[in-house]
Amino acid sequence: MKKFRFPLERLLNYRRSRLAAEQARLDRLLAELTGIERARSSLEREERMVSESIRRLPVLSSDQLAAVAAFRRFAAAEAQRLAAEAAAAASRVAAQRESVLSARREVEVLEKLRERRMRDWRREMDQEMERQTAELVVARWAMSQKTG
Repeated sequence: MKKFRFPLERLLNYRRSRLAAEQARLDRLLAELTGIERARSSLEREERMVSESIRRLPVLSSDQLAAVAAFRRFAAAEAQRLAAEAAAAASRVAAQRESVLSARREVEVLEKLRERRMRDWRREMDQEMERQTAELVVARWAMSQKTG
């Protein structure tokens, strides 16, 4: 019996490796986006801590007010920068998700074709086995008729 051979196996393997690479790239982009979100959360936490610290002070000096104002300006600028960075990263993630989806579809198409070809091959092998079995039965019957 001949062994099953899928002529597009190399292409299927290539597409599987491409899918893995696209998924790895998506994972990196998601990690980048998560890092940006953590930075935003950390900045918000620092802003709350500064606000709470100011409220607890009985008296604020002009130096402290200037430092708080400078921090708030920095925090506002940093929040804008992080928001823009997060939006850009989210856009890259969305585009990469499309790439992963496309690569996954390409793999699935070939896998379905491979499965279909394997079912056809198995059906052919089963028919061949039945044909050979039938020939064997007929040959044995003929032999028994000659000797009998």
